[in-house]
Amino acid sequence: MLHIRKSFIAALAILLMIPLLLPQSVSAKPSASKSAGAKANAKIIYLTFDDGPTAHTGQLLDILDQYDAKATFFMLGPQMQQYQKATKRIVADGHGLGLHGVTHVPSKFYQSAYSGLKEMQQANVTLNKVAGVKTSLVRTPYGSKPYLKSSYRNVLLAQGGFHLWDWNVDSEDWKYKKDHQKVYNSMMKQIHNVQKSGTTPVVLMHDQEATLKVLPQLLKTLKAEGYQFKVLTKKVQPVNFWNDKR
Repeated sequence: MLHIRKSFIAALAILLMIPLLLPQSVSAKPSASKSAGAKANAKIIYLTFDDGPTAHTGQLLDILDQYDAKATFFMLGPQMQQYQKATKRIVADGHGLGLHGVTHVPSKFYQSAYSGLKEMQQANVTLNKVAGVKTSLVRTPYGSKPYLKSSYRNVLLAQGGFHLWDWNVDSEDWKYKKDHQKVYNSMMKQIHNVQKSGTTPVVLMHDQEATLKVLPQLLKTLKAEGYQFKVLTKKVQPVNFWNDKR
């Protein structure tokens, strides 16, 4: 009888403990959900630099390092050959890699359906020789519209296996080389508008001396606003003027 009473008391104690345990397991779900939601709602931005590397790339990389920011560089074949140390550092620092061709001359790059493909392939060979890596990301000179016709894109993307990138924020740093505040104000306005539309900002800048003047202010503000600086890869769906997702 005593044995039965002890067993009953033990069973009753277990039953009484169950409600105490349930709230803990239930409350863990909202916590995990909140964490996942925070990641999903993270403010991501892609900074990109064209036409390099140059004599100013080292300073540009120093500024990015200072703010723990990553960017993607769309580079020209001859520039990679001339500034090999900068090219290697871009790779070593973990920045994104893209190709911008060889000549940067529309009449040459867009001469035929295959001229652009050859330039990108040649630039990739240079990148591999200098830094031991290759990339499938490309940005055509002056953007893909209006020069890169449908047949040209098919050759570059389908046959060449490249992924085409343009931008949705134009810094115009090449146009206003002395008006740094104008460049900054324009970029921030565009970035906010793109972000509000539910799209991730892809910012076009150039690897040049003038950009060094506005970059620290830009990075400081973006970091304060909670943006995360990511690099473009072949796994990221391309943003281009033709809405070509290949």
